[in-house]
Amino acid sequence: MSNLDQMEKRWKELVGKPRTSEEVQETLLLAKQIELERAKEYKGLIDELADLDIKIDSIWDLVNTKNKYPKAIPVLMKYLPLVNYVRNKEGIVRALTVPEAKGLVVPLLVKEYLQLPNDKENLRWVIGNAVNATITKGEVANIFPIVLNKENGSSRQMFVAALGKIKTDNVKSVLLQLSNDDDKVIRDEAKKALKKVS
Repeated sequence: MSNLDQMEKRWKELVGKPRTSEEVQETLLLAKQIELERAKEYKGLIDELADLDIKIDSIWDLVNTKNKYPKAIPVLMKYLPLVNYVRNKEGIVRALTVPEAKGLVVPLLVKEYLQLPNDKENLRWVIGNAVNATITKGEVANIFPIVLNKENGSSRQMFVAALGKIKTDNVKSVLLQLSNDDDKVIRDEAKKALKKVS
């Protein structure tokens, strides 16, 4: 078990029970240490963004800023496949969930989604949300295999929502199929999307 794994395990133990003031302090300290340990994985990203006059200490600084950062998009795209910690991947994906990434990131996001195991449902959903925010008409066929594969479960939700932004006969056909999906979340999302494209 790595040092980070040990810290995360202890943090989960502390968060999941009533705590003394010492345990509250330990929890806060562990959270900071965990974030610093994770950040080592994308130090190059922080350095490259600093060269572009974008100063951050954590990927989450971009996620939480109100400022636009179009110059950062290529750097974020470069680092997304290079990071391994799920939380780091999620941070980069969320940082790419912006209008400035529209028309640029969908192929990369789809590739990342397809490489993730099904049990990473939350991260897969976050990727679908990023696709929903950035998809263009020319990229829509990339997500048909994802939404039609029932093994992808509810993580397909935001990919289905993305289809509601593209009015083509192919999209309508796929949404009609999905409106009878076994998964209620997917059925409901497909019905909402169908109303938008009809």
